[in-house]
Amino acid sequence: MKTLLACTVALIFIGAADGNAKDPQPTEVEFLAIAAATSDYVYRGVSLRDQKPSPMLCAEARYGILYANGLIIGTYLGEDALGRSLGNLEADGTIGIAPVFGNVELNLGVKYTGYPNGRDNIADTLDKAERDFVEPFAAATLKLSDQFSVGGTVYWTPNYYYETGEVLTVEGQTTITLPAWNAMTSKLTAFVGHVRSEQRDVAAPGNSYLYWNAGIEARVERMILDLRYWDTDVRGIDEFGPRVVFSMGVAIN
Repeated sequence: MKTLLACTVALIFIGAADGNAKDPQPTEVEFLAIAAATSDYVYRGVSLRDQKPSPMLCAEARYGILYANGLIIGTYLGEDALGRSLGNLEADGTIGIAPVFGNVELNLGVKYTGYPNGRDNIADTLDKAERDFVEPFAAATLKLSDQFSVGGTVYWTPNYYYETGEVLTVEGQTTITLPAWNAMTSKLTAFVGHVRSEQRDVAAPGNSYLYWNAGIEARVERMILDLRYWDTDVRGIDEFGPRVVFSMGVAIN
């Protein structure tokens, strides 16, 4: 199995868990599940857990070039004007195809982001607005050698969180596989992304922002570890500020 960019936070775990895969396009159904925890749920550079630890569960099934995956993770949605919680759970689902052409792997799909126990109220108000949203995306990864690859992804959100219109996200990535050390395999990964919203003050102050991260992923048998630095070009807002995030999970397959 080889999930690419569709599983948000759990990407770091599925990517590490698939490091020993030999068949990029299986001829029978393959399944992988990961139970994990992270010191902060960071989504495109922004803390969505009020900078607190969060549990998560991610699962994927794949057959040939077809795949489907899902993620459940704790989040913080704030409170309405009456002080009632707006919810603390996010559930994502992605379906897509990931064909391979020589050294290039494509990933074309649609991702749904929902909040199963959330209220559809805008934070600090009693105004109603739909929170769930859908994102078609297209990605490509070029394997330059056994140790080095680069890639990019474009996400298009026709109607973002709280029905706030179109958002376009463009992301680039690079991966360097490190030499194995005893039972541990590891790799360095880095991402840089740009988010632009149709309306002002939706995804960030103004219409757009940059985010980036860099870190190391490691796997020892079924144990998966990730240590990562995140930052954005937004200053003065804690959720967008620099942070080091540690995540740990166990693969089940």
